[in-house]
Amino acid sequence: MTGEIKETRRTDGFFNKLEIELKLLGDPLADAKALRVKVQTAVDETGRNLIPERDKGDEFTEISEYNRSAPKIDIELKNPARQATQVNEVAGVIELYMPGKDPASKLTIANLLSATGKPLVSPALKAAGIEITVWNKEQFDARKKSEEARLRKEAESKKKEAAAELGEEVVEGLMKVFGGLFSALTEMDENGIALQVSDKQSKIIKFEFESADGKEISYNGRSIMGDEPKTMIFNLEQKLPPTARLKIYIYTPKAVLKVPFKLNNIPLP
Repeated sequence: MTGEIKETRRTDGFFNKLEIELKLLGDPLADAKALRVKVQTAVDETGRNLIPERDKGDEFTEISEYNRSAPKIDIELKNPARQATQVNEVAGVIELYMPGKDPASKLTIANLLSATGKPLVSPALKAAGIEITVWNKEQFDARKKSEEARLRKEAESKKKEAAAELGEEVVEGLMKVFGGLFSALTEMDENGIALQVSDKQSKIIKFEFESADGKEISYNGRSIMGDEPKTMIFNLEQKLPPTARLKIYIYTPKAVLKVPFKLNNIPLP
């Protein structure tokens, strides 16, 4: 069922879009970890095609415990014609990621903290084309500091560089090393952990942390920098114990339930 409908129009053309909130209900949601919507048809009453050239439908949205009973997801479309009063049809497929349907979609790394500072060794990750390096706070801060100093020294050695350009060169170098732009906002909490992830096929759906007995260790916030590779910083509610485990949920066709949907005559705001 549809929820809130928002349309953004700017004179400069940036961020123009139509957002249709989709509310989901049903028993399969109880076992789903994430979902995504693949829009196949979207037309307004004038016949205009509303599917964006660059669709975000490849990205899964995690389903958290607090919204599991009725998760929501926004469908982003192009703006309809100005004279249009409704969207005649939006149709496609909702994909529910259900790892319980395929054991191969779940991977557990035991004793995570003993593997920090170097890529995780896992045949399953290698087969999926995924590489993950784990950094604790000390390693993350130390590497960030040393790389920043090295890059700044290299930049300063170039006599013709203007002083204002030094900072830009350091930032560019850090982006290559860490997969993201570093600033005061990228500090890691005392209980934090960082994952540098190379996942060119976008197979990773979700990460979870847990104790050796399987109790989930939640995180208060997560920041993501860069694209490929990307650096993910998790600020956990408690410090990870030495025997903590990392659960990695990976996309497999068998772990996905596809549900077709069709919406008609959606009034525009």
